[in-house]
Parts: sequence; structure tokens; C-alpha cells
Amino acid sequence: MGYPRSYYATPGELRYRPWALDITPDDAGNPPFLFDVFIDPYAGPAAMEWQTGDWDPALRFWSLNNFDPQLGEWLKGMDTSRPSIMAAREMAVQSQRWGADSTTFLETKAAAPSMYWIEPGDLAWRPATAAGTAAIKAEIVQLQQLMTDDRERYLAEIEAQADGLADYMTAFIGADGVRHPWTIELINCGLAMTNVAYMRWKSLYKRVRPSVLCPALALPFGPPAHPAFPSGHSTAGHFIALLLLEIPGLLKRFGKSVTDPVTLQTQTGMAVVRKDLDGTQPINAPLLWLAARLAKNRERLGAHYASDSFAGRHLAATLWHTLLHETRANKKIDCPSLDAVIVRAQAEWPV
Repeated sequence: MGYPRSYYATPGELRYRPWALDITPDDAGNPPFLFDVFIDPYAGPAAMEWQTGDWDPALRFWSLNNFDPQLGEWLKGMDTSRPSIMAAREMAVQSQRWGADSTTFLETKAAAPSMYWIEPGDLAWRPATAAGTAAIKAEIVQLQQLMTDDRERYLAEIEAQADGLADYMTAFIGADGVRHPWTIELINCGLAMTNVAYMRWKSLYKRVRPSVLCPALALPFGPPAHPAFPSGHSTAGHFIALLLLEIPGLLKRFGKSVTDPVTLQTQTGMAVVRKDLDGTQPINAPLLWLAARLAKNRERLGAHYASDSFAGRHLAATLWHTLLHETRANKKIDCPSLDAVIVRAQAEWPV
């Protein structure tokens, strides 16, 4: 997500293929897909990981252990006069606060309750043990169920969202380039910044795609030629939603709703805080609902696991909090270009 699909492989290799979506046996009794086939990523002498050669050639610089905070490779071909690109660069040079390595930058909730990035359930798949294998297999079974029950009905939407996440966000809030140019640029900021962040995180965790372990998932297109964890669609969708909710005019329409258990009165348009994105429960805010739907559709496609979706949600929440709401100087990420775009976007939506 965030890169043209042509970046992922030679033309045509990852094109749409209309697999039969009716999950029933044929007239000879053959099963539609061999769901029983599962490859244990931890059964060999070394755990299966996404290798450098598995990355799309245009993205292999992300596989290098030494992160380039100047983003020399990623910025080739980018318009560096755009505020969104400058915001991504400002964030990148502070990578020690969001992307140092997989053991220090992702402080768990238990270890750092005041500043956590992900939750234990996000990494249940990671131990190279029987428990890790069981967690992965349970997620594969969930994806098989989504393939059987949901994929056919959602496929048109899934394909449109593959490279059209920003378009869905823009249409949902009713923005256009004439009346809301800075809101569009704020969405671009969210895309640029999360492209940098989640590609870095993917390069640290190197999680293989579910269709590598279960070929029966038979994706109609894809999977993208980069690792699964965290979900790019989930990270970008939730982060952009949180940025847009910084605009009071949008917060009033798309903010959190809470119903008082005693009076049963519902208060709408409430601000979202970091804690609201904890766990895996639905969030009663329209923009965050859309972000969750974008992530779930990638599960319906079979492109990534549920834990990838929730990790993206948690990572996006902490990145947003660290950029805009962190009060501790030694934790905050300063991004003046993003701040300036938010102020201009806020003026486009009178309350």
C-alpha cells in the first residue's frame, strides 16, 4: 500500500486473477482448496523469514539493517517541495524515537504502561515455539473462513482499496482539492509518514505472508512484495484517521460517540485519546471504523493476518500520540511541517 502496484513485480505478475470464489467441492468431490495444507514456519533449522530477494527490487533498500534517516533512496523521484515529503523527512531523522530496532523501540504495554507501542497479543506469532505455531495456525484458519464467507462479496471494494486508501478517506469526509487542498495534503502527510514507518517496521520483523504458509488462500492479486507485519493499510488508515480528527470541523462529525449507561444519552463528536485504540474492540468513531474496514478487507483478501491489523492500529496510535500529544521532551517527535499543514487544514472546516 502506498506504492504503485507495478513496483511490486514485473508487469502482469501480480495482476488480478479471477479465482473461482464459490467455495464448494466440484462434481468429482475434490475440495475447492486444500485448506489442510499448512507450512510451519518454525519447523526447519531456522525460522522462515522474509528474505532480501523476496522484496520487490525497487524496495530492497528497506531490507538493509542500517536505516537511512535521510531517506535518500525513497525520495528519489519524489517532489521534495511538498510539505508531506518534508514531514516524512523530519520524522525520519528522529528514528531513534520510533524505529530503532525490534527490541527497544516497540516497548510493550507491560514494560512501559505510560508509553507503549504494541501489545503482547500483537506478537503472539513470534516465538519459535509450539505456542507461536499455534497462534499462526489459528490466524490462518480465520483467513480461510474469511475467504470462504466474505471474499467474493467484498472483492470489488478490496481491489479498489489496494492502492486507493487515500481516495476512500477523501470521499468519506467529502473533501476535494478545490475547497480542501490542505486537508488533501494532510492525508498525503499521513501516507508519506506511514510509508516510512511501516516499511521500517516490516524490515525489522520480516514476517512471511499467510499465503506463503497456506497456498490455498490463493490471492486474486498480490501479495505485495514486502513483509506482512505490521499491516500497511491498517497503519496508514488509522494514522490518517487520527490526523483528520485533529480538525474540529471533522471531529464534530466523525469523532467518538459514547452512550451514558444510566441516561442512555449519546454524546457524539468527542476527541479520541491513545487509550481508545487499545486492544481489539471496535472503536465507535466513523473515521476509525473506516480504518478498521480497510484493514479487515486485507484479511478478507488473505494478504495479511489479524495480528498485523491490530499491530498497525496500535503503532499508528502511538506514532500519532508521540507526534502531536506527547508532553515529554525526550519522547516527542517534532515535525513542524506536519503541524503547519494541520493548522491550515483546520481552517478549511468551519465548526
